[in-house]
This record gives sequence, structure tokens and C-alpha cells, in this order.
Amino acid sequence: MNRLLIILTCALIACSCTVALPEFQTAASTPIGQQKLAVGGFSGRGLNASTGGIAVYNKGLTDQLDLVSTTAVSRLNIEQDNIRLATLIGPKWSSADQKWAFSVPVGFEYSETFNDIDAGYTFLLTPTLYKSWNFKNPNITYTFFARSEAAKNFRGRWFSLIGGYGQRYETEKLTHFISVSGSTNGPFYGVYFGYGISIKPLR
Repeated sequence: MNRLLIILTCALIACSCTVALPEFQTAASTPIGQQKLAVGGFSGRGLNASTGGIAVYNKGLTDQLDLVSTTAVSRLNIEQDNIRLATLIGPKWSSADQKWAFSVPVGFEYSETFNDIDAGYTFLLTPTLYKSWNFKNPNITYTFFARSEAAKNFRGRWFSLIGGYGQRYETEKLTHFISVSGSTNGPFYGVYFGYGISIKPLR
């Protein structure tokens, strides 16, 4: 029985990647020279689901170009002790009207359990499309996002599709984010919920 649990754990970690991490941003670009940092937590349900914390950093490079990076620390929702570290960085291009955006983050994930099972590094490519809009309240922004995730490690290659919805609510000093996303990896599905908070733009 213990051998079966070890094999299952190894398989889960080997197939794991940053599936359905929350998106704490919108299609709008960051003003030139400004920086934004959002931090929060997330939890998922389903295959490869994990619970952890995440930080998303944006820096405005031009009127329509940001540099975006994401760092997450989490653990798979299984009995065995484990840890997952993920980091991604890449450009995000916004349309002139700031309603559409496309980003191409690349990076890696490192997974490890504490019973000598080590899945090593998984390399990731995660192109993402954003569509944002406002209704009557200009302080609330709604965003749909769609992401494809290509992952590769020493065990093989994987491909996942992620879709989600995010909402940003701005107050005088803080910006709040909520995020719901779902993923598919073959016949398996998972859903993630996230909440993040950001202080007004860093100077």
C-alpha cells in the first residue's frame, strides 16, 4: 500500500505545473515607469490541485508594454509533505484601448516531496489572452482570461488549457483582486480560487 502511495505521489508531482494559478491583473498596461505588486493566496480542487501564496509584479515599459513576473509557493493537496515553487516572467502587450492584452510568460516549476521523491524542474510556456471591461462603476474592472500551458520535464511533455474570470476593485489606497479559474489536462479537471491585494502603484 505504501509503495502504491509513493508511485501515485510521484505521478502527481511529475504531471504537476502551474495549472490555473490566479490572475491578479487586467488587460490594461501599467503607466510607464510605474510598478505594481499584488500578493495573495489561492487554493484548488481536482487533480494536481494545490494551496499556497502568490506574488504578481508588473512594471510599465511603454504605453502598451509591461514586464510581468509571477512567483508562487504552494503544496499539492495530498497527504505526503511536499512543496512546489514556480516562477514566470515575460512581456504583456495591451491594445491601444486597453481592453485586450496578450502575454507570453516563460519560466519553471520545481516540485519536491520530503520522502526522497523529487520530480525536479518543469519548464513552462504560458501564453495568455485577456479581455477587460467596465460597467457603470469605474472602480471595478472585469476580466476574462484564457491561457494555454505547455510544460516539459525529464518525464515528458504536457499541455493544458486554462480559462478564468477575475475582478479588480479599487479603493482609495488598496486594490483587491478575486480570481476563479478552471483547467483541463486530458480527461482531468481542476478549479482554483484566489484573492489578492495590492497597495497603490509603487513609485
